[in-house]
Amino acid sequence: MYTKAIYVMVDFLAVIIMFFTLYALDNVKHEYAKWLKRALMMGSIAVVANIFVALSYNALMASVAYCAYFSTIDWLLYFLYGFCLLYTEHDDILKKTSGLIVFLMLVDTVSIYLNFAFGHHFYIYEDVDSSGVSYFLTGLRPFYYAHLTLDYLVMLAALVFIVYRIVKSYSLYRVKYSIILSCLLVVVFLNLLYMALSLVLDISVVFYAVAGALVYGSITVFVPRSLMNVSLGRALDDIKEGLILFDINDSCIYANAFAKNRFNIDEETYNFACEPVSSVIKEIILTGETFGEIPYIKNAIRDGIAKTEHYKIKFSKLTDKNNRVIGSYFLIQDTTEEIYYLATINEAKNNADNANRAKSAFLANMSHEIRTPLNSVLGLNEMILRSEQDPEIRGYAEEIKQSGAILLSLINDILDFSKIEANKMELVPVEYNPHKLLNDIKQYFEQLAAEKDLYIKITCDSEMPSVLYGDEKRLRQVLSNIISNAIKYTKEGGVTVNVDCNFLSHKTLELKIEISDTGIGISEHDLSHIFDSFKRVNEGQNATIQGTGLGLTITKELVELMQGHILVSSEPGKGTTFNVSLPQTIVDKTPLGPFEEKHEVNGPKYQESFRAPTANILVVDDVQVNLKVVEALLKRTLVKVDKATGGAQAIKMCDEKKYDCIFLDHRMPSPDGIETFREISVSGLNTDTPIIVLTANALSGADVKYRQIGFSDYLSKPIKSDELEAMLIKYLPPEKVTLM
Repeated sequence: MYTKAIYVMVDFLAVIIMFFTLYALDNVKHEYAKWLKRALMMGSIAVVANIFVALSYNALMASVAYCAYFSTIDWLLYFLYGFCLLYTEHDDILKKTSGLIVFLMLVDTVSIYLNFAFGHHFYIYEDVDSSGVSYFLTGLRPFYYAHLTLDYLVMLAALVFIVYRIVKSYSLYRVKYSIILSCLLVVVFLNLLYMALSLVLDISVVFYAVAGALVYGSITVFVPRSLMNVSLGRALDDIKEGLILFDINDSCIYANAFAKNRFNIDEETYNFACEPVSSVIKEIILTGETFGEIPYIKNAIRDGIAKTEHYKIKFSKLTDKNNRVIGSYFLIQDTTEEIYYLATINEAKNNADNANRAKSAFLANMSHEIRTPLNSVLGLNEMILRSEQDPEIRGYAEEIKQSGAILLSLINDILDFSKIEANKMELVPVEYNPHKLLNDIKQYFEQLAAEKDLYIKITCDSEMPSVLYGDEKRLRQVLSNIISNAIKYTKEGGVTVNVDCNFLSHKTLELKIEISDTGIGISEHDLSHIFDSFKRVNEGQNATIQGTGLGLTITKELVELMQGHILVSSEPGKGTTFNVSLPQTIVDKTPLGPFEEKHEVNGPKYQESFRAPTANILVVDDVQVNLKVVEALLKRTLVKVDKATGGAQAIKMCDEKKYDCIFLDHRMPSPDGIETFREISVSGLNTDTPIIVLTANALSGADVKYRQIGFSDYLSKPIKSDELEAMLIKYLPPEKVTLM
C-alpha cells in the first residue's frame, strides 16, 4: 500500500514539473519548442494514465489505463523525434519521414486498443501481495515487443541525427548538440535501468519530466551560455588587441592569444611585475589614476627582423554591480602602423607646407619683380597721357596702358587664386550705385568689343534700388571676368548683360545677372570642366587667346564667397549664358529707373584731387625710376617730395628733417624697409610720422602683416594716382590740404 502511495506521489510531482516546463516553453519562439511542448503534453497524459494504473482496483480499469499509457508513449516519442530533427536543423528529413512515422504510430496505437478488445494482453493482472493489494506488470508478449521496438527505433533515429550533426558541425557548435544528446541518453539509461530491475510498478514516466526539464534548461540556459563562452573565447583570441584580466589578488586569470604571443604571457606565472603591466602600474602610482591609457614602446624581433613596436595600453579596475572592486584589466592596442602612418602623414604635411611656402615665396618674388618695372612703365606712361597732346603719341600711350592693364590682370589672377587657396580672400562691402557700376563696365569693355565689331548691351530692372551694400570690387571682378571671356570667344554678334532684382525682404534682395554671348559655345564635355583651375576649353582652337585659365575659377569662388550661385549653359556654335545670383543689402530703395548709358568723350581727363604746397613727404625706394614716378604723379598736387635711394639715407634724412608722411619700400638692400621703419619709429624727428609701406608684395595677407608690424597703411605697386592721392588726403595734416 505504501509503495503505491509513494509511486502516485512521485507521478504527481512529475506532472507538476512538466506543467512548469510547458509554461516556460511559451517563451521560446523557435519551431522546435512547439514540438518539445507537444512531447511534454503527451508525457503529462502518460503520467496521468500511469497514475490510473496504480489506482486500478480491477483488471478492466488497469487494461484501459495501460492502453492509454502505451498509446500516449508512441506520440510522445514522435514529437520528441520531431524536436530533435528540428533542433539539429534536419527540417527536410522531418518532412520526408513524418508521414511514415505517423502511420506506424497510428497502427501501433490501434493495435494496442485492439489487443485490449480481443484479449491479447500487454499486461498481467495479478495479486502479488498477501494483503490483497493489486499490482500490474507488462507481460513479455509479441505485441509488447513490437511496441517497444517501434518506440526505440524512433528514439534511436533521433539520436543518430543528433550524432550526425555533432560530427558534421564546427567545433564551436558541437557543444550545442552534445548537451541535448547527453540529456536524452541520461533518460534512456534510466529507463533501461528501470527495465533491468523489473520493478513492480512502471516509474519510467517520471523520466519524461526529468528529460523535459533537462532539455528546456539546455536549450535556454546551458547551450546559450556554452556558446557564449566559446564564442567570447574565440572572439577575444581573434581580435587584434591584447586583453589581460587579473583577480582581486592581482593574479592573472586570463590573457588572450594576442597578449600571449606579443608578450610571452604564461597565465600561471604572469603578475604585476611583468611587462608591459609593470610599466602601467608605475604610471598608476605616479599619477594616482585608477584608469586611463599610456603609450608603450617595445623592441622586438618579428620574422627575424628587429623592429620597434608601439602600443597604447588602457587600464581600469573591474567592479561588480555594487561598485566593489573585483579585479582589473589591461587592454593593449598595437599602434605601430598608426604611428608609422602618422609620421608619414606629418612628413607629407611638412613637405606640402614647405612646397606651399616655396610657392608663396615664388609668387612674392614674381609679384615684386614684375610689379616693380610695371610700376615704372605705367607711371611714366600716365605722365605722357597727362602732358602729351599729339594724338599719335597719345594713341601709343593708350596701347601701353591697355597692355599694362592686361599684364596686371594676369598677375592679379594668380595672386587672387593664391588667396582663395589659402582661404584668405576677404570681402570688403561698401555702398554703391548699381547703374554706375554697370556704366563703368560698359565703358571699359565697349572699346574691346568695338575692336572686334561686337556689340555690348546692358539692361537693368527699372525697380533696382539706387544704393546697395556689398563688395563692389569683387562684383565688378565677377562681371569683368565673365564679359572678358565672352568677348574673347565671340567672333561675331556680341554680349548681352541683363540685371534683375528679386526682393527677398525690405532690407535684402537677390541680384540676378544673366550674361549671354553669341560666341563659339562650349561642348558638353568641356562644360563640366569650365570652372577647373588652369583649364582652358578647346585648347587647340583657342591657343592664341590670352589668359591664365583662372578667370572663371576665381569667378566661381568669389560668387560662392559672397553667398551666391553661378550656373552656365551653352550650345556649341550658338553661344554661352552665365547666370549669377548674389544676395545684397538695400541701403536706399528708391528705384533707379531705366538704365541709361553715360559716355565720356575721349576718356576721363585727369584732375588732381587736392593741393598741399606746404606738405613735405619722403619717398624711399632703391629703384630710381620708382622715385621719379611718385614725384611725377604728385607734381600737380604741389606736394614737396624728398627722395631717398636706401634705408640708411632715409634714416639720416629723418634725423634731420620732420616729414608729414613717409612712403617706404619693403625690399631694399640692407637695411630693408622693415628695419628702416623700426629705426625711424624709435629715434629721430619722425617717430610719430605716418609711415606707409609702398611695395610690390601683393600676396594674401600682406596688408595685415605690414599693419601688425606697425606701418600706418599699405599701398601696392603699380601705383595708381587716385589711390596715392587718397592715401595722402587721409594722412597729411588737414590744415595743409586743400581739396579740389
